[in-house]
Amino acid sequence: MVTVLLDLRRARQRRWVLAVLSAIGLSLPLLARAAPRWAPWLLHPSVFHILLAGLSLASTAAAAVWSGRSSRWTLVDDLMWTLALVALGAVGALGAAPVTVGMVLQGAALLLLALRVPPVRMVVAAVVTVLFATVVRAIASRSGGPVLAHALFSTVLLAAHVLLARATHSLAWVLAEREALVNERRERPARHRERTSSPGAAVSAGTVRALRSAEPTGSESTAAADDAGWDGLVDRLRTSITTLCEDAGVTSSVKAELKGLAPPSNKMRQGVMKVTQEAANHALRETEARRIVVTLRRADGGLVLEVEDDGTGNEGGRSRKALASIRGRVASLGGSAEVKRADLGWVMRVRLPCEQLN
Repeated sequence: MVTVLLDLRRARQRRWVLAVLSAIGLSLPLLARAAPRWAPWLLHPSVFHILLAGLSLASTAAAAVWSGRSSRWTLVDDLMWTLALVALGAVGALGAAPVTVGMVLQGAALLLLALRVPPVRMVVAAVVTVLFATVVRAIASRSGGPVLAHALFSTVLLAAHVLLARATHSLAWVLAEREALVNERRERPARHRERTSSPGAAVSAGTVRALRSAEPTGSESTAAADDAGWDGLVDRLRTSITTLCEDAGVTSSVKAELKGLAPPSNKMRQGVMKVTQEAANHALRETEARRIVVTLRRADGGLVLEVEDDGTGNEGGRSRKALASIRGRVASLGGSAEVKRADLGWVMRVRLPCEQLN
């Protein structure tokens, strides 16, 4: 089950699953004609209802073909999901029973949408489409019971949508961290071979032992030290942020100018990773950022970490939400954090003390 959910986090699989849900919605009026006694839970067989359900299938299939095998989330996906949620919401609202199959299909589409880090506009679209379906239900129903049942069911769906979006947001963080660790372990033997191999003729085992014995004390741990240095941290951070942003269809880059800084401690490495991931997660979850740039550079007194995005939002909201969890981590490292306006969005700037070699 977990493997299926992880696979559905990719945009390519979600598009076709949504198309399947739309196809089921299209079959509801046809099934109601074949089994009239189930019509209240399905959909009244009429040309209008068939065209309404067909709108969802046509939009999802067209967008899936248009996007091809791309796993990135695009504006076409925004349009596809909005139309599908509107159509499936109307299909569910036009049924006669208190809870219809169409309502369940819309709920499944909402949960499917939550299996990513949705931008603000898609969260708003989910809320608006559910409210629209409730209005349609109120207009089509002759009594208040079905309307109340639909409103309660929709509230539960929206709550589940938000909770699942938060859970998958955390899952994306864990997956990015895991992939970074796996890549680091895969690259470690290759780096070690590059350092110990000669570009010329092969070196005998005895010569290697003699060279090692002539090296200063502690040189045997050079490979581990390099992996624990700034280069290893930057590589791991680049993999983590790239994985995190690709699932949301956001471009990212990681830049570093750290020459002259002493190697980071384990506490510093963990702090930089967590702060950067939380800042990127905040930009993905709370704004409509389309690009995130992470910069690490040397400054007077230590390290400056900047996470810049092109998202929107007011200064008070960004500062309050973004800094709430980050300031605790930064304070334990003796640093400071602030959020300011950038040229095209916002920048989270973190200053951390670090020993300098020169």
